[in-house]
Amino acid sequence: MNRRAVQLDGLRAIAMMAIAWDHWCPRTWPRVFPFELFLFFFLVLTGYLITGSLLRERDRAEARGGAWKAAALKTYQLRRGLRILAPYYAALALAWVLWVPDAHTAIWWYVFHLSNIHMASLGYWPTGTNHFWSLSVQQQFYLFWPFVIWFLPRKCLIPAMVVFSALGPLSRMFHDNFLPWFAWPQVLSWATFDYFGIGGLFALAVHRGMSLESPALRWLAVVTFTGYLGIYWTHELGGPSYGLRAFQQTLLAIALCGFIAAGSVGFSGVAKRVFEHPALQVIGRLSYGLYLFHNLAPLVTGKILPFLWNGSFETGVGAIFRITLYAAVTWGLTLASWRWIEMPLQGVRAKLKAQ
Repeated sequence: MNRRAVQLDGLRAIAMMAIAWDHWCPRTWPRVFPFELFLFFFLVLTGYLITGSLLRERDRAEARGGAWKAAALKTYQLRRGLRILAPYYAALALAWVLWVPDAHTAIWWYVFHLSNIHMASLGYWPTGTNHFWSLSVQQQFYLFWPFVIWFLPRKCLIPAMVVFSALGPLSRMFHDNFLPWFAWPQVLSWATFDYFGIGGLFALAVHRGMSLESPALRWLAVVTFTGYLGIYWTHELGGPSYGLRAFQQTLLAIALCGFIAAGSVGFSGVAKRVFEHPALQVIGRLSYGLYLFHNLAPLVTGKILPFLWNGSFETGVGAIFRITLYAAVTWGLTLASWRWIEMPLQGVRAKLKAQ
């Protein structure tokens, strides 16, 4: 495995553990970092990796000549289904078996990857399945993005991605206008377009020759991350944001591109040892499965050990013990999914990739 893959897996692992901790720890415990740092890292990384893969596939297909888009779309969707959808539906089936309320009353929103729209209407996070909103927006992106990268003329790619990305902050600027129809407009699909789009623009720039070691990229990341923190903490402390809140996540998305570039080139020193640690490597490679099951783990744990909710495990050592059990159950569910769902499908995906 090359350095780029190794350290990106390490970054995935840290982001996944931070997300799980945020969901598992008692509400009275302080959060060390803004939750969005880690979730949006995955969304920007998705935009970067998927766009890069689609651009390379377009190069290969056009070099071969002949009609290719219909066959490529079919193969792309099949590979996506084998890698992503199979474990997704396994997690959804588990939620249904556990009798998670929303998995029964609103199951079709989840089946068709529209749960973010459903939750925007609810205005609250449904127990056990609240993380499915980000899975839905990613599935929608996977379905839509090949048509942008493969069907538009190459000269139109940058303008299209810029417009696509701009819809994110634009939708947040008009957040209140959506309130008559949606309690939470911020989880609608277009509010996430800048994460995916900026990741895509980054991939396009790299594809066209921009160096991942570009000093300008590093400085841009520093400036935008500073701007993000300034807006975030000003708002948290009750200060005026002067209309800049709509661009807060856009600045974060740009900054995360710089961090992805640094991880792709490879950190050195202590960071290198951390990101390349074997334990983080395994967690990073299985991060998708961990994300799928981490919010279902407390429900499984509660079915097995209901006494954990008698009030004695809400703080201190008791809370740590309960979180440890969540981690163990999550790991077990993830390994089961990997062993009996994902691994058997790896050979099929490899054959499709070779075609």
